[in-house]
Amino acid sequence: MTTLHYERVQAALPQIDLGVVAPHMLQLMLRNVATDGFTFVDPLDGGILSKPGCVLASPSYPQNLARVDQDYVHHWTRDGAIAEVEIANNPVFLNPDGSSQELCDYVAFSKICQDNAAAQAFYRAAYRIDGTLRVWTDQKDGPGLQNLAFIQAQPRLNAAAQATAKEIAQRNLERIVADWNDDTNKFNPWEEVNGPSFFARSAQLRCLQEVQSTNALGLTVPANLAGAITGLSNALDTHWDPGEGYYVAVPNGQLGANSLLPNLDGYDPNSEVIMACIYGAVPCTDPKLLSTATKVRAAFDAGGVCEYPINTADRGLGIGPLIGRYPSDRYDGDVQQDRDHPTTGHPWPVCTANFAELYYRLARVFKDGETVAYDGLTGPFYDQIGLDATTVNTAAQSATVVQKLTDAGDRMLKALIYHSDHYELGEQFDARTGYVKSVTNLTWSYAAYLSAVRARP
Repeated sequence: MTTLHYERVQAALPQIDLGVVAPHMLQLMLRNVATDGFTFVDPLDGGILSKPGCVLASPSYPQNLARVDQDYVHHWTRDGAIAEVEIANNPVFLNPDGSSQELCDYVAFSKICQDNAAAQAFYRAAYRIDGTLRVWTDQKDGPGLQNLAFIQAQPRLNAAAQATAKEIAQRNLERIVADWNDDTNKFNPWEEVNGPSFFARSAQLRCLQEVQSTNALGLTVPANLAGAITGLSNALDTHWDPGEGYYVAVPNGQLGANSLLPNLDGYDPNSEVIMACIYGAVPCTDPKLLSTATKVRAAFDAGGVCEYPINTADRGLGIGPLIGRYPSDRYDGDVQQDRDHPTTGHPWPVCTANFAELYYRLARVFKDGETVAYDGLTGPFYDQIGLDATTVNTAAQSATVVQKLTDAGDRMLKALIYHSDHYELGEQFDARTGYVKSVTNLTWSYAAYLSAVRARP
């Protein structure tokens, strides 16, 4: 018996226009956003229906995709906030008063989630599609990112939604200020290690800094706001390891019960530090961030300690590299592997797009007439993309620096598109074949691509 094997169409690399692709990525992402009349059913509990404003992490669950044994049909606070920022910057389906129904729905759904969590699990990272608590880890990045999303959404919220957003944000703000130094049983974004997360601290700090500087939502300022800002700023400094030349993701972290890692060897350099720049308070001009980024990229590129074979192949196409989470990653994403036969991890679209955005943000700095000098910390970062000290440190050559940084980001996004499944993005790419693997249509993957393109100079 002959079996048919279907292949997906691939993008034509020379003709790819990253900006033209962006609206298509937005439409793919919107498939995961519930509205009134665009409703999902919980695949594992048919009695639960989605409420408007719920953002699915992914539509994948074990029964509908044999290779996956995980249920992603849930709303993550972090993922939802990141997605809503992109909706706020690309509003569709506007009401007659100019408000965005998706954004108003998101605010209403966030209130349901917060009310359900307030009494027992304020920092719960994930909720069921009706806004009730899901059994999951607690993570401290969510409330800060949610407040930042509300700020982006505010011009497209109706009066009722604005009032609700302010109520939610006030409660978030007060808890962030009160709890900034308590990381007990709080997990980092990869949900494997608990302790003080560089990413979570950075997201909280950015939220508090916005209140101190702009306070766009008109919140009542807690008495200890300044103290929390100072505390978080100082805490981020303690993540720096001068001997290794990178920020440590979770100093003195503890492995969670479900982690596939035997220990924390190889957990750094970690892509959550890059995310702290994209979504948090760490500026792209921070030399220590750029030093960390250098080591993250080097780990996965050709010749790295966790070299992805697909990155070597992609070099011949002039694209890449694809970026993973951290060198010792053992999460496969398709089927939870036997702990005696761990995988070596794979590249993620989120990590790749976030890294591309770092290049774009730095390019904008040079384009605006500022510089980040080539020195002992930043030099290797520039070396990776073919820039030398003379070029970087010479103001008259800033256009060259802008172009090199932009080209580096473009190569990463083009690799992301080239390895997509007909432009659909999942959670990971296979490290050897480049094919999409793990859960399909990850909302965060689309949002990360859209964010990077918005930052592109």
